[in-house]
Amino acid sequence: MKKICLIICSILFLNQFYSVAQSKDVLISIDDNEILKEEFVRIYEKNKTNLSTGEVTSLEEYLDLFINFKLKVFEAEKLGFDTLESFTQEYEGYVKQLARPYLLDSKANEQVVTEAYERMKQEVRASHILIKLAKDATPEDTTAAYEKAIEIRRRIINGEAFDVVAKGSSDDPSVKNNAGDLGYFTVFQMIYPFENVVYNSEIGEISYPVRTRFGYHIVKVTDKRNARGQVKVAHIMIATPRGSTKEIIEEKKKLSNEIYHKLKQGEDFSELAITYSDDKGSARKAGELPWFGVGRMVKEFETAAFGLKFNDEISQPVQTGFGWHIIKRIDRKEVPSFEEAKAEIARKVGKDQRANIARRALIDELKKEYNFKEKTENIPVSFDSIQNIYVLKLKFIERDIVLKDTLFSFLDKVYYEKDFVTYARTKFKNKTSTAYQYKVLYEEYIDEKILELEESRLEIKYPEYKYLLKEYHDGMLLFEITDQKIWSKAIVDSAGLENYYKEHKKAYMWDERWDGSIYKCSNENLFNAVSKITSKSSFGKKVTNDDLLAKFNSESENLTIETGLFTKGDNKIIDKLIWNTNQENVDTKNIAIKGQIIKPKIKTLGEARGGVISDYQDYLDKLWVNKLREQYNIKVNESVLSSIK
Repeated sequence: MKKICLIICSILFLNQFYSVAQSKDVLISIDDNEILKEEFVRIYEKNKTNLSTGEVTSLEEYLDLFINFKLKVFEAEKLGFDTLESFTQEYEGYVKQLARPYLLDSKANEQVVTEAYERMKQEVRASHILIKLAKDATPEDTTAAYEKAIEIRRRIINGEAFDVVAKGSSDDPSVKNNAGDLGYFTVFQMIYPFENVVYNSEIGEISYPVRTRFGYHIVKVTDKRNARGQVKVAHIMIATPRGSTKEIIEEKKKLSNEIYHKLKQGEDFSELAITYSDDKGSARKAGELPWFGVGRMVKEFETAAFGLKFNDEISQPVQTGFGWHIIKRIDRKEVPSFEEAKAEIARKVGKDQRANIARRALIDELKKEYNFKEKTENIPVSFDSIQNIYVLKLKFIERDIVLKDTLFSFLDKVYYEKDFVTYARTKFKNKTSTAYQYKVLYEEYIDEKILELEESRLEIKYPEYKYLLKEYHDGMLLFEITDQKIWSKAIVDSAGLENYYKEHKKAYMWDERWDGSIYKCSNENLFNAVSKITSKSSFGKKVTNDDLLAKFNSESENLTIETGLFTKGDNKIIDKLIWNTNQENVDTKNIAIKGQIIKPKIKTLGEARGGVISDYQDYLDKLWVNKLREQYNIKVNESVLSSIK
């Protein structure tokens, strides 16, 4: 976490949006490293104001901070931190991550994000029939599967019931239980081509076969409704294991009704969930479940949860395939606004098949920009329209033939037949790959090479990307060297830490504290009885707090005891009774206390360890910065600096 925070801080410190420096005025020289005025000014203007306090850092103070930062980065580079394998691997991961948004067509990406949000506002119910087909099926198998799907659709159009045909024809294993009915769902819950046909069809419409990676689907939309948002509930589950007898099921039902009756009598839901629920994961959280929307729970549970009209409303026992559930509504929220949902939708789009739309759009644009040209006569695979099959040219699988002809070119790059063959052999480990697989691989090869070139040129085309990379690079170096020189050293240097503590221990003082117990009594009679016992000098020796709890807690009386070591501000009751602070809203009626004030004293190293380590790190950092300033030749061009003012 510290590493992530430091990298983020360094990114804030180094303005990620500054453009290529126009001014050639050198503001700072650190040995042979020159830092331009333009760079510093843009960073300073971006970050000089503290967003939390509104205070503005002076130019001189910010210049010192900036120089200290640069010194540490240059030192890390001098010591070779940027050549370590661990560093380069992590940095390359950041490069890939930061490049991702630039390798999509922004306009197309915005369109799919907007489309997803519009679909988020609607829930659809659909049934389907699946004709399984391998992703890399041959044209012959593809045609056969498509024709089978068309015939099935024809039967339904001619009047056969969808559910009956589904049970007899669908390759979806769940059809035996649901007759093809998938229930209600919303955006991102189905594969994208399937989602498309559902949202673009009218209620009752029977779709033409739609292809996904699973095969061909015939889809019937049975309902559409406004999205219900999300609900948060807690539940008490009384499980009925699979194969339970009627007697056991009836026994579990009886128990769930008894628990429901306890709740109606006012007993605490949380306590009953902890005691009775067979869902041990949620029981530890008083039955609480994560937020969920449509399609995330079994139908019966979802219907009951969304049927609760107000917070804290409790359902009657609801039966599902898992057992009996008593559900308590905690909260409900509607579909968020586009601005609220946009970032999360964009994240999901990036991991979803629809991201290929924006990727494809970019590749098509790059082909035009880079003047992509293909030697069609040399393409590895051709299509035989008579036999309806793809045919792989023999020379691409015969190893003794020299493959030197051009396949395609763009910008100043030329790719030859031999390049693709080498690529294909790394992908296909056996000799049984089909011509269709070669066709797909060839198209992927073109896309990959175009995107490789584009990624290599991102720093030229997008200055903000170049500087963002530099910021991550420098932030990672800063973390690595600071961890070695300061953080880890302060933790493992026990002798140095102890010496620092001894020299500064008066800075680590306990404030005045109160050590004792607070007795909260349910009525005045109990208060008088407890006060009488706790006031005796023998209390704590012959009679303890546990004895009081055992003696006085009953159905008619209640005693709670809170014991601890309190400083001012820890407990409002102690603040009022011991330190006489103004606590107007604190009721101390029927509350007794027993304890003593502990005067201020110096903390031991163990008690102050966290604070001492932090201060020792700051001390080491100052020593280190002073050493770096002596080690490096730092020059500030005062005339350039004065032009900033």
